[in-house]
Amino acid sequence: MTAQSARERDDPGVAVDDDRLPYWWYARVVRRLCPQGGRLLDYGCGTGNLLKRLSASFEAFGYDPAPFARNRARTNVPDAVILEDWQVLPPSGLDVIVSLRGMEHAPQPHTLKQLAAKLRSGGLLLYAVPNPGGLGRRLKGARWFAHGDSAKLKLPTHAEWVMFVRKVGLEVQHVCGDGLWDAPYVGILPLGVQRALFGAPGALQELWPFSRPFLPAAVGECLIITARKP
Repeated sequence: MTAQSARERDDPGVAVDDDRLPYWWYARVVRRLCPQGGRLLDYGCGTGNLLKRLSASFEAFGYDPAPFARNRARTNVPDAVILEDWQVLPPSGLDVIVSLRGMEHAPQPHTLKQLAAKLRSGGLLLYAVPNPGGLGRRLKGARWFAHGDSAKLKLPTHAEWVMFVRKVGLEVQHVCGDGLWDAPYVGILPLGVQRALFGAPGALQELWPFSRPFLPAAVGECLIITARKP
């Protein structure tokens, strides 16, 4: 799995500024899981949409493979340190590593192993990746949002991600789904109805005051995986 995504190219036309993801919700989850704060790395930070929501609560570091994204993140999140090479961070020096749609483009489990080495004991890893076995892909078929990525690389399954995490010495806490946010899914209902119908579970998860995601892993476009270092 070494194919590069569009965000890995130094191309200002790629969608690294895309703010469709509910970054505010992911930031809330991270803060609730790590209320003590600490040092945080956003691996695959894009232009800083998540970092700017977390930098007030954490000593924040960001890394993205795309030079254009890194440069934009430095402007968007001036109180975070945007790294040219995340591996310069010291071993066992991070309290949190978060990654939204970045892990699937990196060689695994090699990258997970390197990231795990940067976590302190008790440190949190939270990441979201496309779920090729989820309901979203089954409903969308060839129109699935990650279909272009899956044509270039083999997207790991739910079971494979769990195996990778355990193989690098981390303890899996939860594997959940992010909901169905990419309507339309069927051709017989108006778009507004589909957004309300299919999007309701995800909206409930975002608004409900739990400290972690709770939707079943299959109910979503992506897997949300949380793990801790023993």
